[in-house]
Amino acid sequence: MWGSRDPETVRAILAEADADRHQPWPRTLLSDYARFWRDGVRTAYENPAGELRRRTSTAVLAAALTAEQAYVDEAADGLMLLCEQTTWCWAAHESFATARGEVAGDPDEPYLDLGAAETAEILAWADLVLAPALDERVRGLRRRMRREAGRRVIRPFLTDRRWHWLGLAGRLHNWNPWIHGHVLAAALFLEDDPQVRLEVADLVVDGLDRYLTALPADGGCDEGYAYWWNGPARLALALDVLDRVTDGAFAPWSCPPLAELARYPQRVALGDGWYVNVADGSARPDPNQPWHVLHRWGRRHDDPEVMAQAAAHRDLPIAPAAGLGRALLGLIDDDWRTAAKAELPLPKSIWLPDVQLFVARNDSGLTLAIKGGHNDENHNHNDVGSFIAALDSTPVLIDLGQPTYTALSFSERRYEQWVVRSEWHNVPVVNGQEQRPGARYRAEDLVASENSLALQLAGAYPAAPGYRRVATLDDAIRIDDEWAGSAVQHVVIAGTPLRHEAGRLLVETLAGGIAELTWDAGLGTGRLEERAVDDPLLEGVWGPTVHRLVIDCTGTAFRLTVRRGERP
Repeated sequence: MWGSRDPETVRAILAEADADRHQPWPRTLLSDYARFWRDGVRTAYENPAGELRRRTSTAVLAAALTAEQAYVDEAADGLMLLCEQTTWCWAAHESFATARGEVAGDPDEPYLDLGAAETAEILAWADLVLAPALDERVRGLRRRMRREAGRRVIRPFLTDRRWHWLGLAGRLHNWNPWIHGHVLAAALFLEDDPQVRLEVADLVVDGLDRYLTALPADGGCDEGYAYWWNGPARLALALDVLDRVTDGAFAPWSCPPLAELARYPQRVALGDGWYVNVADGSARPDPNQPWHVLHRWGRRHDDPEVMAQAAAHRDLPIAPAAGLGRALLGLIDDDWRTAAKAELPLPKSIWLPDVQLFVARNDSGLTLAIKGGHNDENHNHNDVGSFIAALDSTPVLIDLGQPTYTALSFSERRYEQWVVRSEWHNVPVVNGQEQRPGARYRAEDLVASENSLALQLAGAYPAAPGYRRVATLDDAIRIDDEWAGSAVQHVVIAGTPLRHEAGRLLVETLAGGIAELTWDAGLGTGRLEERAVDDPLLEGVWGPTVHRLVIDCTGTAFRLTVRRGERP
């Protein structure tokens, strides 16, 4: 069907599908599902469930691209396996089972979460592009797909409005556009009753509008860059579908703050695959994102820098793992297919006052990022006032980012995890106390200029009177702190310490550059600690160890300077 389009992408998809066919299908087992309640492990079930969705999506794409019966049969096998799963909900979200004191999902009481929405999306887009082939090869499968999507997703969406992600009685986050977009596809492509389709579409528009209205006017994302792809970018895809099915009558692209939201990835890019990360965001996320979504977004607003941000990644293939609907829309996007690879636009300085994020770059390869905010943000870490320092795009004073999710991750025990505590961010312990979680713990009196951010951090701690931080980038990065009382500075480091002496530390960055950290030599060497990184997600970014520099401050002022150094 699309064999003439982007031969490299077609070859990559077919190669992936062919490799899959030599492997057994993933199995989703109750014993793995139950581990969430037994020992807190989520990945034992979520990984094979995700692999089943990925493999099915790849097979659907291969069948659509070639119309070959072998690929159609492979796609049908995957679609049926999805239909036969007892539950599409991930264990961590299965509050219905938890309320019953059970570990098995009940088919008569389906929970509409991300997993259910993701699965329905695959069935919906598969039906759209493979309907004749499925009817010819596996008659009856499409009826089963409609039944399962209807009872697990469409009816719960219409009849139960208690879902927390609707935002009717609480905060809004990435679940809202992520699920709404998939429910829309399920209704449009799988629901036979036009009245039901209309009712779903009306509720989806209402839900997306609620999310859009709640977004900050500056185009920031408090969940960070990695979650931007599953929040604002999911919103953009849903709006794209609505725009197509209404033949442009919906006209959503003029709504604020869509134009600003599209600029967020370029504003937080460090280069070479690294990004300014906050909260549960990775500093080095998978680069193979659906960049065509951003490119279309930029075209809608005639924004050359947004289009350039996307086109800087034009050489990456369209990945089925990013979503079947995303992949299919990318394959038919002729403007994306013919876009020339561009240079990555990196703004000299940005200040997002609503999410309180500041990023500045200088001509010698240094980048400073610092956040204000509060400690009740989505995916919160206790990190008000924390900063990142990068040399030649590579972070050296870091935010660790997202650990592998477990039962602790979103529980009342969240802050038992070392990576979310303030003592493992680049902020001090003041008067013996770390920052606390909660919206009351926040930055105040922020003053931004082109190359600096000053902020009052007294309110981020239980007791830190007079604590003020000023972060500046000129020929070097300078962090100046003043407070009343005692403080112990913490600086989290990626790379290899090379030389450590009073007032000075040389670090070889992960990219091989040399960063020099200096402070008042009268404060001594500080204590350089090494910590093993035993989490696979974190190790994939930072390697097997990270370091922390701990400096006891006896005065009321502290300055840390970071500049390019020389190898000893």
